[in-house]
Amino acid sequence: MHLYDDNEKHEIEERVGRWLSSPTYYPSPVGIVHVRTGQKLFCIEVNPGGAKPYFLDGRVYVRNGSESVKASQERVTKMMALQDLSSFDVSEASIQSLQFDEIEGIFKREKLDFKAKALGFLTPQGHFTNVAFLMSNQNDFSVKVAIFDGVTVDQFKDRREFRGSLPKQIDDVLMYIDLNNPLAARITGQPMREEKRSYPSVAIREAVINAIVHRSYFSEAPIQIELFDDRLTIMSPGPLPGGLNLQAVLAGQTLPRNPQVVKVLNKLKYIEDYGTGIRRILSSYADENNSPEFKTNEDFVKVSLPNLNYKEQLPSPTFPNVVATDDSGTVKIVANEQGQIVEYLKKHAYITRAITELLLGVKGTQANKYLKQMVDSNILKKVGAGPATRYVLVRPILSK
Repeated sequence: MHLYDDNEKHEIEERVGRWLSSPTYYPSPVGIVHVRTGQKLFCIEVNPGGAKPYFLDGRVYVRNGSESVKASQERVTKMMALQDLSSFDVSEASIQSLQFDEIEGIFKREKLDFKAKALGFLTPQGHFTNVAFLMSNQNDFSVKVAIFDGVTVDQFKDRREFRGSLPKQIDDVLMYIDLNNPLAARITGQPMREEKRSYPSVAIREAVINAIVHRSYFSEAPIQIELFDDRLTIMSPGPLPGGLNLQAVLAGQTLPRNPQVVKVLNKLKYIEDYGTGIRRILSSYADENNSPEFKTNEDFVKVSLPNLNYKEQLPSPTFPNVVATDDSGTVKIVANEQGQIVEYLKKHAYITRAITELLLGVKGTQANKYLKQMVDSNILKKVGAGPATRYVLVRPILSK
């Protein structure tokens, strides 16, 4: 029997601590592995975890007699279906240095008090939970959005990745998709023309929020959103929770995978009537010829929303030069970026610096520069100050 001295015990304890906090293991085994150094026998204790399966370098191992063997995909799937659905939310986060500026700002916006303990952000020992991590500035579970030219993935038009607190991700993703959800007008026999967005706003909101709320956070894969000319697809990691099948979900049956996430987002009013999201998506297409499609398997859940204006679409136009007239004459805008701002304001009441950043794909300094130039040219008018600053058109704009 080897007798360990205090220095050896301390070195082993540090080494185990580095292993536990490394990305080699997923989800984090912090809290279920303990090094016992203050006893007569020096031992490493491994307790059963509630977040099975646990991955080592992307593989899952199970005991077979005295050996550890790689688990079959069927075995892994069964373990994921049987896992405690609330285990990720309430488990201790592997990162404890967290800031909450983003979500505190959203609570303030909604005139609500931010109370970390009441939101489930703390374990009984006072450590941050995973729901705190997901709501923190440090959350690195991301949403990737790609826009393609045409109906295939051959040519990118734009792509973004959104990180940070889940409510902030929802706000940023919805704003970005809204910028790429054009309004088409159709002349009918009625006195008023018929206007229609490419995708119902209700369907986009419910599909995005469902993907973020109900994804498996035991997977490190990002949520993937892709916009083609004819469809918008949203794919979230993980199977349906608790062994539910697609037919049951479409019929309205629900089983929350991340109940603590649901609790926080419900308090912030991102989720109005929990359990009705899928039915709202279907209802938004009730009077259309095309319907959303849903696909599930052991690795992901995917929803595809058809573009309601696809058959009526013309080739994507380039933004024209525009001319603004005022008392002193005319000012010709040559910059394509300013043309995009004008095109946006033809369909919206105002624009902000944050929207300009997303619209043009530029940083805040450059966005401010474009807006100031247009204010100086008497094309835009600045309204308000500080975070409430908005920009509106001074007068109607004529395309040339």
